Amino acid sequence: MPISLYISIEIVKTIQAYFIAQDLDMYYDTLNAGCTPKTWNISDDLGQIEYIFSDKTGTLTQNVMELQRVSVGGVKYGEGVTEAMKGKAKAAGGEPEGEELQDERIVRAKREMLDIMDRAFTNRWAQPDKLTLVSPQLAQDLADPSSSQHAPLIAFFRALAVCHSVLPDRPPPAPQAMPDSTTNLPQTKRRGNSGNFVVNYKAESPDEAALVAGARDVGFPFVSSSSNAVTIEVLGRAERFTPLKTLEFSSARKRMSVIVRDVSGRITLYTKGADSVVYARLRPLSEKPEHDNEEDSHERAIRDKTMRDMEDFANGGLRTLCVAYRHLSAQEYEQWAETYDAASTSLVDREAKVDAAMDALEVGLNVLGATALEDKLQEGVPQAIETLHQAGIKLWILTGDKVQTAIEIGYSCNLLKILSESMR
Repeated sequence: MPISLYISIEIVKTIQAYFIAQDLDMYYDTLNAGCTPKTWNISDDLGQIEYIFSDKTGTLTQNVMELQRVSVGGVKYGEGVTEAMKGKAKAAGGEPEGEELQDERIVRAKREMLDIMDRAFTNRWAQPDKLTLVSPQLAQDLADPSSSQHAPLIAFFRALAVCHSVLPDRPPPAPQAMPDSTTNLPQTKRRGNSGNFVVNYKAESPDEAALVAGARDVGFPFVSSSSNAVTIEVLGRAERFTPLKTLEFSSARKRMSVIVRDVSGRITLYTKGADSVVYARLRPLSEKPEHDNEEDSHERAIRDKTMRDMEDFANGGLRTLCVAYRHLSAQEYEQWAETYDAASTSLVDREAKVDAAMDALEVGLNVLGATALEDKLQEGVPQAIETLHQAGIKLWILTGDKVQTAIEIGYSCNLLKILSESMR
């Protein structure tokens, strides 16, 4: 290649990189930054791309979870339309409800829900602007002690407020302007702790933080924790538990559990995790429904309805978790704790022995309900994927969601088209 042509090509590449850096379509308002080319060969590299492989969480999505739906006692709660639901409507050839109509409907429902809760009980820790589980019916059932759903709802949200590894974060009291009687100028005075009712949550998993925050905003705040006490509030009344053991979540276990003792001395095991794992650990019922007693018949109906609700949640592109519990006798817990402690200090096959001990306890569970979280798409994702399609670039996304959840999200972000064939 003549040296002059080589120099000309390098100049062209430099100019192309400059245009990429100055492209307003690639400017990101949030970070106040444009695209920054790291090499002059970027034009050549972009022209050779045929496949893009990416994960979903944190790349296509924001990795910011919101509690959108729950199923408790066989009853679904939660309104609103998720992005995956819009994608499903598009795939079916229909038109989703307009954005303005959706927003207006949710605002009205949220206002109604907050009014009901304000009249029924005091929730000092609520953050109404962060309330995502919008359901006036949920508020009515919580406010009415005679409702058949009142006790199941309390048991369910109590479990969400207790069963986690979240840390509460209580910021210092905010300065409050007070008038100076001598100068009429505002003075700054710090409010005491008694007036500071703000609590946020820090967690390794955004799912856990979203669940605990969701429980907080409907009247079940997780207030504080220490090595010997966990304090929550239930519809304005403080409840205190003694934490006994935490059985950590892992990708192999697909669940986590906590064991707590309440002030009356009753010991309870709370478990939450993937529906397939939790349902395999429910207490056995008779093979023939006609042989069920009244309690088993009620439990079977709740299990069936909760499973159908979780399928509906997954079809809406939501991430589901199942919540269950069982009570333990003091003798059973003490015997198990000896086995667990011995496994934890074993020098041989410690991990396998600890897993076996946890498996032995997490059986005979009863269903409390299910949760459904939404991880919203990042801004501009559908448009970006459509542009990649037009450029002839093939995009593969890796996700651990259920198949149906992945399909609905694929439609919502333009990864899948109406006429696409999915491979299973």
